[in-house]
Amino acid sequence: MPYKKFKCKWIYRKDLYKYADEIRSKYWPENLLPIDMEKIIELRLGLDIEPMRGLYSMIDTEAWLKMDLTGIVVDHDRYMNEKFINRLRFSLAHELGHYFLHKDVYSNLFFNSLEIWKEFLTNVFEAEYKDFEWQADEFAGRFLVPYDVLAIKVKEAIEYIKQKKLVEYLRQEPDAVLSSVAPFLRKPFVVSEQVIKIRVQNEGLWPPKVI
Repeated sequence: MPYKKFKCKWIYRKDLYKYADEIRSKYWPENLLPIDMEKIIELRLGLDIEPMRGLYSMIDTEAWLKMDLTGIVVDHDRYMNEKFINRLRFSLAHELGHYFLHKDVYSNLFFNSLEIWKEFLTNVFEAEYKDFEWQADEFAGRFLVPYDVLAIKVKEAIEYIKQKKLVEYLRQEPDAVLSSVAPFLRKPFVVSEQVIKIRVQNEGLWPPKVI
């Protein structure tokens, strides 16, 4: 496929969320948090997780879905470093998004090396690639952060804000308050504060409506 002809089919956000919920229910019926990405990928989907040295320096990412859809390559040093656990879990969920959402795209690209993948990234239309990545990001976020549990955590955060008499501050500076409660919100999901901020905003839970 000539790179300039690459097209990413449009998927509405609500459909991405519905699909992420369905896939989670199917492959993580325990419904426990945090979600065990390695168990889902290796044991339930039968895919390999392959650590590779230097992956991040080559393509500026912690994980990469193999073009034959048989596994996910991860940066070895980050995979072995607990400092990156939150980011890596999201990266695995992101690649899972590509696995479920974009099989047709991968079947038409025929890449067999990271070098060819880098060439693709350099030459593809930026808008099309951004849609491609946005879809995988939204899938990953909803997959790792179920809406129902997130809504409960936001309610708990609001009660705390009310008890501390910070409601007016919330009205005036919702982003600042979100930054202060993000460590509490992210805890059960084991995702980064950046991810949890995006989730509550994209799910329409922030800024919350308060009396």
